[in-house]
Amino acid sequence: MEYPLDLEETERIKKHFTGLGKKVELVWMSPDEFLSKVPHPMTTMVPAIFDLREKFFSATSLGSIRKAILSRTKMEPLWLDYSRVYYGYPAHEGRHRAYVSKIYGIEKVPVLVIR
Repeated sequence: MEYPLDLEETERIKKHFTGLGKKVELVWMSPDEFLSKVPHPMTTMVPAIFDLREKFFSATSLGSIRKAILSRTKMEPLWLDYSRVYYGYPAHEGRHRAYVSKIYGIEKVPVLVIR
């Protein structure tokens, strides 16, 4: 199973960040690698990877993402914005998508790395 990447949305997001003067690179990484770079959903004390119990994630978001992956509905990439760091973590988007991807055995997820 592969992550169903929406290439048009990827280009739109890249254009948005480059328009702000930022460098953007699309990379593929494991869900675990992504989750090790973002805070836990309930605290900034540990990375998300250290405690991946489903109860810490939005059930609504998880359900939508599960449906999208199973139906191969295109989704935007995850992102890490190192130009904005809070509590030692980059601004980010995609923790739920990484979590569901991990559950479904998706080995690599697309991540926009912004600097």
